[in-house]
Amino acid sequence: MQTISRKLPNNFSLAMNHHKYGLKQISYPEDLPLLHKWMHTEHVIPQWQMNKPKLELEVMFEKMLVDDHQRLYFIMIDDRPIGYVEIYECHRDRLNRYYESDENDMGIHLLLGELDVLGLGHFRPVLTLFAQFIFSSNPDTQKMICEPDCEVVPFQRAAPDLGLVEQKKFQLPEKKASLYFLSRDDFRQSPCYQKYL
Repeated sequence: MQTISRKLPNNFSLAMNHHKYGLKQISYPEDLPLLHKWMHTEHVIPQWQMNKPKLELEVMFEKMLVDDHQRLYFIMIDDRPIGYVEIYECHRDRLNRYYESDENDMGIHLLLGELDVLGLGHFRPVLTLFAQFIFSSNPDTQKMICEPDCEVVPFQRAAPDLGLVEQKKFQLPEKKASLYFLSRDDFRQSPCYQKYL
């Protein structure tokens, strides 16, 4: 079955802010050492809680890579992997229990793994990359969804510049989350779209 996720391109890139930002599909098993390293870094552990033994992570990622409601990508800056994102179909995800989703809504889970890229102005271009990728890859998708932890301050600060609108706060088993919607129209009118695209 050709799901929305399976139709997404394996690679994507944009030139923004004097850098090349991109997405590159995760490959198993060669990419697991880097994912294992990031899951065990001090700034990632509190949000992701995935600091598990290598074998346990291998089993988890192997299952995720064959799950046809999502795609896993490295986030690239100037051809260097600096983070990881899961792009998923909200209607077929647990998130569907927390809001009335459309079958074409797409969501993201974001991890910036490399400390040396934090605080350098990359966050807004990276979010812009995701939105442009999702909306350009599927013309039927009218909404991108984010559900970060309520305590992630950089996301709260960046959200208005992208056109993301908070809908509500809600409790997930592992975190108190904020539900954000980004419509295709709001993205095209956003400061980030005007600046970068």
